Amino acid sequence: MQYKGIEFSAIIATPGCGKSYLADRYDFIVDADEVRLKNKYDIPKDITREELEKTKGDRTFLKTNRHFSDVEKKLDELYSQGKIIIGAPHPEMFDYFEKRSIKFCFVYPNKDMKMELDKRFHDRGNSEKFIKENFDMFERFYQENIKDQRAAVHYQFGHGEYLKDILEKFGVSFDKK
Repeated sequence: MQYKGIEFSAIIATPGCGKSYLADRYDFIVDADEVRLKNKYDIPKDITREELEKTKGDRTFLKTNRHFSDVEKKLDELYSQGKIIIGAPHPEMFDYFEKRSIKFCFVYPNKDMKMELDKRFHDRGNSEKFIKENFDMFERFYQENIKDQRAAVHYQFGHGEYLKDILEKFGVSFDKK
């Protein structure tokens, strides 16, 4: 992938831009947050991604004793297979990419996206706790995102723009499943 002449091979993207949507539809996309979540909690095998989405901000699953190193091993395996790893902006994901010298793009909303993201969270059925936290912290998150120095490149998405649109700008073809 490439943006502004800078090549990278992974993505860190904030909530509400379409990570889960892409991972549901394309085998070459990995939602690292889902891998991380399934390691951290005992998630029922038959739960749908939509049902899982609704638990954000209010997880009631039992926690496991597994370590993040298990997530790292799984992501290493998937990355070695040529999959595109897309993580959420958790400290562990930044560390994962940095420790492996994997260049990544940080995708986050531009400053005027607060109300649109609030609507996206409501539309996809997120918990009120998750929605309120993201709404209340939007300005702080934005300021932290623009100051981040770890990413090879930053991309601020705007109204009506989703991760699939963004990845196409980066040269990713969605002709394959």
